[in-house]
Amino acid sequence: MSAASGVRQHTARDLQAYGRRYGIDYRVPALVSREEEPVMRGVVRELSLGQGMELVTSDVEVLHRYDSRSHAPSPLSIVVMLEGRAEVSLEDRTLMLTPGMALSLRLDAHHGLHATQPAGQRLRALTLGLSESRLAELGPALPDHGGSRMHAWRPPSALLQGLEQALATPLPAPAQRLLLEGLGLQLLAHGLPQPPARNDHAAEATRPAPRERQRLERVRTALEQDPAAEHRLEALAELAAMSPASLRRKFRAAFGVSVFDYLRDCRLGLAHDYLSRGFSVQQAAHFCGYRHASNFATAFRRRYGVPPSSLTKAC
Repeated sequence: MSAASGVRQHTARDLQAYGRRYGIDYRVPALVSREEEPVMRGVVRELSLGQGMELVTSDVEVLHRYDSRSHAPSPLSIVVMLEGRAEVSLEDRTLMLTPGMALSLRLDAHHGLHATQPAGQRLRALTLGLSESRLAELGPALPDHGGSRMHAWRPPSALLQGLEQALATPLPAPAQRLLLEGLGLQLLAHGLPQPPARNDHAAEATRPAPRERQRLERVRTALEQDPAAEHRLEALAELAAMSPASLRRKFRAAFGVSVFDYLRDCRLGLAHDYLSRGFSVQQAAHFCGYRHASNFATAFRRRYGVPPSSLTKAC
């Protein structure tokens, strides 16, 4: 069923070997001439679910930023970010994957996906890959528009919780395979590629221009650097030198998520770090910008599938 590595260090050379199997080029800017130095530490598992479905799960600490670019066609892949962040680009479109987001991909031989994983974060993600023959069984259910495409979306909270539980407390091998196959089919049902916009000119109009992109980066940086602050849309719009309505629309077009959904993910990521370091639920809620611990606990459970108190007990 699987080829798994336990908790171990993964070097640049390991990434290159992995890339040869999956058609991905990896680059570690800080370790250009040091291929034996660890890039990340943790667990990566490769699972064959049968019927043309493969699942790769990772739970790693990223020690050095690394970049990747795919160069092999992919009929359909679905990436789910459970914890951590990654910036992904396809042609002239860039998105920031944050916890609770998913990305559906179809890649041809000419346009690969670029991705950057920042250092200093815990990265928990899974990638479901389907073969061409498996997709053919779906018949007309799967739209085929040619070329490379990516579609960012948010899985239902119940599905995210199911994935979290399946990975955290695996069943015996035969039952685990059935469980993951069922969850994989749910991912597929929600994450089929979307048809292109009917009005391509309207879609182009919502895509931020390069200078607008730089101003949107200011907003994103402000949210990441001080998530506990009481950010207001009007002030953020002023920072971006655009109207509040334009900021809402163009931030989502640039990063695949709304301004305040992004802020919430930054806050919950910060809270997760505080809880892991032994702070109480009330302290974590206060330090990450929540006025009421009950609201924080609800948001945390919805995002991670467990109450925040479970982390304090683990400590």
